Amino acid sequence: MTGPAELVSAVLAVKQFLTYVGASPFQPAIAVGLRLPDEFFASVASEMAAKAALLGTGLRAAGFDVSTPGGSYFTVVDAAPLGATDADTFCRELPDRAGVVGIPLTAFVSPAHRDQYRTLVRFAACKRVEVLADAAERLAAMPRT
Repeated sequence: MTGPAELVSAVLAVKQFLTYVGASPFQPAIAVGLRLPDEFFASVASEMAAKAALLGTGLRAAGFDVSTPGGSYFTVVDAAPLGATDADTFCRELPDRAGVVGIPLTAFVSPAHRDQYRTLVRFAACKRVEVLADAAERLAAMPRT
């Protein structure tokens, strides 16, 4: 998209939030989900907590400074201990260095606040356990800069 900077920023902000909103076609499925027993949701929460713990352990072993999530499947890490000075650059190089993808937190902040988040990266634990274990191994074996 191209246009005046203030309009591009506004559209990006709207797009970010719309990505996580249940659109009309999903509302019947959500209604079905709301009728599921509490045990279903407790099981999902337990499974996700175990995956987040596995991811966090792997990220710590790889040398990241890890912020333990309190209820999200996203884990935020500081890549500075690995020599990162810019999360955007770090994340662009990560697939080649380790075969793993992370998202720079700077993607979610305004330019005025980028410096506060410059080395922070977000990883997702909503993967199969074997994928998380493989990612942890790849990150631990990643060449340092």
